[in-house]
Amino acid sequence: MQKSFFIILSLMISIFFSSISNAEIYRWTDKNGKVHFSDKPIGEKSETLDIKVQKSAPVSAKSRDERKQQAEGFLRARQEEREEQNKKIAEKKQLKVKKKANCKKFKKEYKKITEAGAVYYKNKDGTRDWLEPKRRNKEEARLKAAIKKWCK
Repeated sequence: MQKSFFIILSLMISIFFSSISNAEIYRWTDKNGKVHFSDKPIGEKSETLDIKVQKSAPVSAKSRDERKQQAEGFLRARQEEREEQNKKIAEKKQLKVKKKANCKKFKKEYKKITEAGAVYYKNKDGTRDWLEPKRRNKEEARLKAAIKKWCK
């Protein structure tokens, strides 16, 4: 019983697939000049089209490996690009933090030097000296330039 069922089933499957592989395509033109295509002939003016199907070449293991290596190479390159971008972003953030800190520092020093009546500084030996007006003006100019540089 089971053996005959499998025989009948395999026969039906083979008939089904053979009918698909032998399917024909017909072309005809209607009275308005429009071209039509069908799997069934329509009238006497239908012509059978001979369509050649080319089988694709099997994919070799070598080309599969080559594609895999190429894909891995692309992925590595993309990863390196991402790492480079992240590095640049981190550097920009560090520069921004540094700029902000330096801006704050130089503004504070400028405020101190411009608002104070007398400005003192420590010498190399640790003693305090008064900042003379000429030197004070130079220091103000230096601090203005620093503020302009760091506080953009």
